[in-house]
Amino acid sequence: MRKLTRITAYPQGQSTYDCECCGRLSRTIWGEVHDVAGDAVVYYCQWTVEGPEHDANVDLILGPWGDGTTPDDRALISMAFRRSEGSFMVIDVASRHAKVAGACRKGLARDDVIGTCLAQAAFTTVDVIWHDDWRIADLLAAR
Repeated sequence: MRKLTRITAYPQGQSTYDCECCGRLSRTIWGEVHDVAGDAVVYYCQWTVEGPEHDANVDLILGPWGDGTTPDDRALISMAFRRSEGSFMVIDVASRHAKVAGACRKGLARDDVIGTCLAQAAFTTVDVIWHDDWRIADLLAAR
C-alpha cells in the first residue's frame, strides 16, 4: 500500500436535481479526504449549476469511521462558498444537518467552530477538495 505524504481527496459519487427556488440544475458531489494517519473526513458539496447568485454548500463529516463506530461518534461542520467573493465561511448547520443526519448525530454551530482547531481542519479540508476533486471546476466556472 502506498503511504500518503499529504492530505488527499478521493472523489466518489455525484447526483443532480432541480433547484427548489429557481428550477435550475443543481449538483451534489461527495467523497473522502484522508490525512497521512489514514483518518477520513466525508464531504458533500452542493451547488446550482450556472447559478452564481447561489452560494455553494460544503458539508464535512468529521470523526471515526469503520467497524465499531456509529453516527454518535461523528459531527457535521457546514460551510458556504461565496462564489462572488471566492471565499468560504463556516455556517450554522441547522438547515444542513437533515441532509446527512444518518451519517452523524450532531451538527456544530458556527460559534463552536470559529477560533478552534476544528476551523483550521475545515478550511484545510476544503482547500484539499478544491485542489484534488476535478468536479469542482463546474462550480468555479459559474462565478
